[in-house]
Amino acid sequence: MDGVRIWLRRAVCAVALVGAVGIVLTGDVVAQGVLQAGTDEAASEATYYGAVQGVLTRNCVGCHSENTASLGGITPPMELTSYEVARRWSSRIATAVKDNYMPPWDAAEQHIGVFKDERYISDEDKQILIAWAEAGAPMGDPSEATASVSSADVVTRTAEVAPDGSLWRAGVPDVTFGFEEPVLVCEEVEDWQPRLPMQVVDGEITEPKWIRSMEINTGPSVHHTVSSHLGVGVPGRGPFEFPEGWGILLTEDPYVSISMHYHKEAGPGTSVLDDTKGGMKFYENGDVVDHVVETNIQAFGDFTIPAGHPNYEVRNQTHFDEDIYLLSMGPHAHYRGKAVKIELERPDRPFRETLLSVPDYDFNWQFQYELEEPYLIPAGSTMHITWWYDNSAANPYNPDPTVDVSGGPATTDEMMNARIYFARTNPLGLVVGDEIPEEILDRSRAAEERARSRAIEWEEAAQSCGVRVANRRR
Repeated sequence: MDGVRIWLRRAVCAVALVGAVGIVLTGDVVAQGVLQAGTDEAASEATYYGAVQGVLTRNCVGCHSENTASLGGITPPMELTSYEVARRWSSRIATAVKDNYMPPWDAAEQHIGVFKDERYISDEDKQILIAWAEAGAPMGDPSEATASVSSADVVTRTAEVAPDGSLWRAGVPDVTFGFEEPVLVCEEVEDWQPRLPMQVVDGEITEPKWIRSMEINTGPSVHHTVSSHLGVGVPGRGPFEFPEGWGILLTEDPYVSISMHYHKEAGPGTSVLDDTKGGMKFYENGDVVDHVVETNIQAFGDFTIPAGHPNYEVRNQTHFDEDIYLLSMGPHAHYRGKAVKIELERPDRPFRETLLSVPDYDFNWQFQYELEEPYLIPAGSTMHITWWYDNSAANPYNPDPTVDVSGGPATTDEMMNARIYFARTNPLGLVVGDEIPEEILDRSRAAEERARSRAIEWEEAAQSCGVRVANRRR
């Protein structure tokens, strides 16, 4: 049964459930009932061409389509772009949506419209999918197809094919990183999360380069990946592309490593070889970079979660001495991670602003939440990060609720961080190809050395192939 649940999570469209309309006054119950009746009526008449095609296009086809690059290790097993295929999968789609097996999106509903590539689905769309499946997945009238799907609904992005056949959503990379040799994920592995070094396998880096996009192209049995240089690869997550004129300075000798999360069935004949690659596209000579993007993992490891504790709280904070633009946030914990909140205390406001709330953290989905627009954080502000951990037996993903758990790099340890990407606010007008100011070079090289030492430490502590820990699923 567990295997079926995991398979369902991976097979069904990437959608997230938006909660029912909130009712504050008792007298509004009647209005809520009228609204629900309207939704039920629309759902009861659902056919593929009448309504379902539009729902799938809005919520699923962005991943379930032709030439979709492997995002976080999961290439969808079907394309939900035709009635014939959607009909065959209708009951499984309805089950996953109804039971909330997957949403591949954990941000609270208060953030609707705030982040790029968000994965919310309306109650109406959810009910349409369920009712359609329960009615036997009727086709409806094909002539209604154009009426139910508008150009604004289409969110697909066809990947470009590289000479080696790999698919890249941001376009064929200028430089590609990979392992020295393919990684063996051996038969005993059910869940394995090593940190591995990568090297340039296509292209070259002989001088500092300005990165304009990063992408991870995963191999088999990869659940998700995290890399300071290449960004985050999770199911349904595309490339990390900076706004025009924003970019990261890559030094001439980068130490690129990647945290892998392999997940598969264990047993004879299940071993696989993984050849995950990462790609970068660079700005060209003559382009102008106004904002130098930096990253800070905001890690804190000096904590111990008592055995059996159901809601242990850990806090950390980062102070900003100058104005910055915030681009994204990526909270990270391990199996005991329960919830996280990132708040901002500004000098010009008497209250803390919630930048990101994840009330039900799921280790399976390692999102880097990108803001639709860069957000100004004024000098004198403090970012507060609060994590809650469940080290009790009630946590079904807890490898061992009888032991204290401290911060550390192994998967059976815990982590407490929230990686941010940001830039200073003063436009620099740097022309790509011209000499780079020494201050910017020194800052980038210092950050590279910090990342190098941290990565090597984590790699040395990574689990060896064959270690099994509890797999996490909702």
